[in-house]
Amino acid sequence: MQYSFTLRTIYPYLDQLWAAAGTTLLISVLSILLSVALGAGVALLRRSGLRILRFLGGLYVEVMRNTPLLVILYIVYFALPALNIRLSSFNAALIGLTLNSAGYMAEIIRAGLVAVAHGQFEAASTQGFTRVQTYRYIVMPQVFRTIYAPLGNQFIAVILASSLASAVAVEDVTAWMQTVGSSSFRFFETFVIAAAVYLVLCQIVNLGRIAIGRWMFGQGEARR
Repeated sequence: MQYSFTLRTIYPYLDQLWAAAGTTLLISVLSILLSVALGAGVALLRRSGLRILRFLGGLYVEVMRNTPLLVILYIVYFALPALNIRLSSFNAALIGLTLNSAGYMAEIIRAGLVAVAHGQFEAASTQGFTRVQTYRYIVMPQVFRTIYAPLGNQFIAVILASSLASAVAVEDVTAWMQTVGSSSFRFFETFVIAAAVYLVLCQIVNLGRIAIGRWMFGQGEARR
């Protein structure tokens, strides 16, 4: 019997999709913001003059980049309660995504810091700049230009990785896909719709990245 593709049986469930897409977008945006902040801190640790701080920063990056995100989510959601630390599904997924993404963010930001010539730090010091002023006015503008493209790619990676949040009972797009597929027995259609939602979300980020890049750096930098 030939399979007949139809979205008619999925229509009653589309109202639930909007809420699921909102959850996916919310957890992705929060994870991105938190992982950028945490990743910047870890990157500074890796550039520290103290060996112990460099070691701790490097250890964090290696652990997070070499541990599957699903395992991290399970540890946060299922293992922490054994230590009397109980988190909601959303908070557990947010922490897991943030911890994992921060490992990649840290390396992206560290690469940008390495690209800044050390002589610029010395020149800023001779001009009376404090360390904070040096980073704010001299270093970070150059770092941001260097890491802009890979940072945008990592933002997209976080959106895609958020699909694993359903493994700890977050009602996101992937959870909607699984629930509706089981209820309607139209798995192929629900898979296509879920894929389309993630595609749209990622393309919004990508187009926004290109537009902002053109405005700030010019066309060549934006399309890297």
